Amino acid sequence: MAMQLFDSLGFPMTTPFEDIMNITSFFGQPESLQRWIRKCIEHPGLSYWLVYQDLDDGESLQLTTLLFPIVADMRDLSDAEIDAFEDGLGHSDYGYLLNTDQIEDVIDNLKQQKAQPSEQELLEAIIFYYERDAFICL
Repeated sequence: MAMQLFDSLGFPMTTPFEDIMNITSFFGQPESLQRWIRKCIEHPGLSYWLVYQDLDDGESLQLTTLLFPIVADMRDLSDAEIDAFEDGLGHSDYGYLLNTDQIEDVIDNLKQQKAQPSEQELLEAIIFYYERDAFICL
């Protein structure tokens, strides 16, 4: 049986981990990676961290992979609460991909190498960056 803690006014207290245990409450509406690429091109500066539901073994990111933006204002959370959120994310069926600023950088880098990259080339460049923390060279 879990021990209940109370604050100085007698109200039940929750730990940051309990408050953040439902990590999906921090997520916005999912959209495909293809749509997020378009958003990064059409509306730069969105600055969302994107998470995805874990992929099955052997499955890789696709343009159709759904990504959830983290929409809760994490600036209002303490370091301990952020750590608890990240720990909860690590123990869930979700994982970080990149933030939209990083995707914009990948797109910009690729466009410096090729004026009109295809969606498939953009996908490959994003996967390359995600896996290696480096830009792809064509």
